Amino acid sequence: MQIGALDALLISVIGIAIVFAVLMILMGVIMLMGLIADKSPAIAAKLPKFKFGKKKKAAEDTAAPAETSDAQPAVGTCGELLLVNTEERDAAMIMAIVADTLDTPLNELRFKTIRRVD
Repeated sequence: MQIGALDALLISVIGIAIVFAVLMILMGVIMLMGLIADKSPAIAAKLPKFKFGKKKKAAEDTAAPAETSDAQPAVGTCGELLLVNTEERDAAMIMAIVADTLDTPLNELRFKTIRRVD
């Protein structure tokens, strides 16, 4: 049994229509969830809050030694930071904002590169 060009085109159009219909249904569900979360703060407060980054360590693990000798890196530092078209002041502010947003101590974060995008 062979399928003609017109039948193949009709099957393709029906398949694409089904995919778009499912995408529209998913979009409606997501928009509805957003409206519910905006209208009822009590429900939004019960939703889990996700935190990114490492878990906080015990006080013994993060305690710095009393004496550092011979220019040893501080506890928690992770190497060099490459600044591209960025001043040190701006980079420090960016790192502080990221640490505050993630609610993570700055020495537990690792920044490899900070690049200014114009």
